[in-house]
Amino acid sequence: MTESCEEIRESMSGYLDGELTELQTERLETHLAGCQSCRDELEELTLVVSAASTLAIDEPPEDVWDDFLGQVYARMERRLGWTLLWLGCAVLGCFGLYEFFIISTESPVVKLATGSTIGGVFILFISVLRQRLAIRKTDRYSKNVHH
Repeated sequence: MTESCEEIRESMSGYLDGELTELQTERLETHLAGCQSCRDELEELTLVVSAASTLAIDEPPEDVWDDFLGQVYARMERRLGWTLLWLGCAVLGCFGLYEFFIISTESPVVKLATGSTIGGVFILFISVLRQRLAIRKTDRYSKNVHH
């Protein structure tokens, strides 16, 4: 394929849409007269454009759009809410651990027992969360049911 063929192929959709200047159209048609490969490609592109123009897509009613937008806003709000909740819990948790383990005058045994309990709960929580996130993709019972 010559450089000329590449340029012609780039302008074919503009040709079909009637967007080319007279000079560009003349250049493309002159090239097509002597290039079977480009003529075949233009024919295929013409078939695609005509098939696409015959497609009819019914737009959903207004209430469907309203429900969709409501769900988008609800998801965004929930995502922001969860993010702020986790951020706050992380900051408070770090501050609490710092206060208890660094500043506190409790005995080392109490600190060890408390740390073990907190660590165990955290590990169990992460384990369950990880498992739920893995199952979420294939769990047919977790999907919303619409009547």
